[in-house]
Amino acid sequence: MKAIITLLKFLLLSDYPSGSSINYHDGLLYVIGDDASKLLVLDSNYNEINTVSFFDHQEKRIPKAKKADLETAVILDVNGQESLLALGSAATKERERGVLLPLPFADNQPQHIVYTSFIKRLHQIPEMNIEGAAIAGDHLILSNRGNENHPVNHLIVTATDFWKRQEDAPITVSKLINPFPVAGFAGVSELCYVEQEDVLLVILSSEATGNAYDDGTIGDSYIGWVKDVSQKLNGKDISLDNIVNLSDIDPAFKGEKIEGICLAAVKDKDWYLHLVSDNDQGASKLFHIKLLMEN
Repeated sequence: MKAIITLLKFLLLSDYPSGSSINYHDGLLYVIGDDASKLLVLDSNYNEINTVSFFDHQEKRIPKAKKADLETAVILDVNGQESLLALGSAATKERERGVLLPLPFADNQPQHIVYTSFIKRLHQIPEMNIEGAAIAGDHLILSNRGNENHPVNHLIVTATDFWKRQEDAPITVSKLINPFPVAGFAGVSELCYVEQEDVLLVILSSEATGNAYDDGTIGDSYIGWVKDVSQKLNGKDISLDNIVNLSDIDPAFKGEKIEGICLAAVKDKDWYLHLVSDNDQGASKLFHIKLLMEN
């Protein structure tokens, strides 16, 4: 199986820092930056609709030592209420926390959660750096990003309400194997589940860093995928079926660390997706792509 990817448009968000997650729901895009104090809400044409304050910081970028490092988010049902759950990377104690925002956001206030007890159970992972999440049926799939010193990516499968029952929520951990050649080590930056095809889309990116805390020189970003993923969430190694280097698709992707991806629509065999990148310089970039899977 191969993918034909077309870049439809892109936009630089010079005033919104460190794009790390993007979700689509009811015609709106929810963008998070890992050191931004606010959630950015856009329409499908990338026009700003609103912002929602997550943290009480006045500066554009929350200092690195203080940020919750919200690296991923999903939209899920919480007691019958559609909600946005944003998760910190858990790379430090300060980052073992997240934000839950019931939707529609206009009627609700964000709630802060801490999941230290859950993280303590993931002792088989040498260094925590949660950067991806996706909902697949009753499962929440998290991805833990490796680095040059720990060059292994992991998928963590748990319950969608894991933060409510951290001591006994089910946990299955698998190594995510990339059998395809890349320049350096490519860590997982985000996940996206396409329910219609039972495919897990995986964003990978290369960055010259040997730990989960420090930034490094940005290399290329890739879209990979796992077919029939619901049949593979059993703790065994999971291998990517293929990958595409986004820099080969369009020059606009060069030097961009893609950190977020979401599905907006499926029309016939075409998947319409939005991506967000972080250039580590205080800006973000949005991309709208069309993806066609071919056998």
